[in-house]
Amino acid sequence: MSFDVDRFRVEKRYRNTAPVSVLMEDLDLLGHFDERMAAQTRLWRGRSGLALKVGGACLLLALMMRLSFPWPAAVLAVSGAVSLLASLGLYLKSSGFAGCDLEDRRYLLPARLLRPLLRDIDPQEPVTLELDFQPIDHSSKSTRHGKTPTGWETSDYEDPWLSLQARLRDGTHLRLSLTEWLQKRIRTRRNPRGKYKTKQRSKSATFLQAQLRVKPERHPGLVQMRAQAQQAVKLPPKVKLSRLDVTEDKLAMRAHMDSEWKVEPDATRACLMMLLSLFQVLHASSARGKHLTSRAS
Repeated sequence: MSFDVDRFRVEKRYRNTAPVSVLMEDLDLLGHFDERMAAQTRLWRGRSGLALKVGGACLLLALMMRLSFPWPAAVLAVSGAVSLLASLGLYLKSSGFAGCDLEDRRYLLPARLLRPLLRDIDPQEPVTLELDFQPIDHSSKSTRHGKTPTGWETSDYEDPWLSLQARLRDGTHLRLSLTEWLQKRIRTRRNPRGKYKTKQRSKSATFLQAQLRVKPERHPGLVQMRAQAQQAVKLPPKVKLSRLDVTEDKLAMRAHMDSEWKVEPDATRACLMMLLSLFQVLHASSARGKHLTSRAS
């Protein structure tokens, strides 16, 4: 594996700059790592549950036998206590593996996105991929705490967990990123009967960003194609365009969709359609530049 597994267990982050083939191998290994962690979690939790049942049974028998058979009851009580302690230890061990149980779509999505780009990226061209597997509500991703006029205490989190950067065969620099947003709300109120009641709610969304940076001389007049760029945007029904920027050397698009997305077809289709829309604008700009050049000649 091209990254340190022990370090990955602690940081839950992956970053590598390498050819696409190496990144694909890493993503495949991440999938196998995730499967092993999930299997170990199930194994040790099963053993913890078994030890818990044995300990409970021993203590129950000891309680029933404490008057008639005091010595065997004492042995059973000690055995039960040891089993319960063993159950706790086994559960803590399973929790260690559970902490490395990764969210599947965080390594499946970049794998789906890299495959269609293989023909547009030179096999030896280094590509930078960054993935963050820490949960969205991790303390490091907290952005704001506040309180609404209606008494809700809010906690906002931003999780930019995917970043992909590559240079294509034609010299275009591509950048694709994905950010999850979450807001947790909690409010405690006292009802007319004097009891306190706590309510919890949450809001979330997923933001997609795609950017193409080019050489202005290869795409003259790009900045004048804002209207055409707007018309060229084609996105899935559940994905909404948030922003579209067109400058002399850059095309950038930002869109958002619901956070309950699936790798196939939701997120994969959305990202590829965003890139396709931007590429159509570039091709139109390039064709326009060639037309103007031929007329000048």
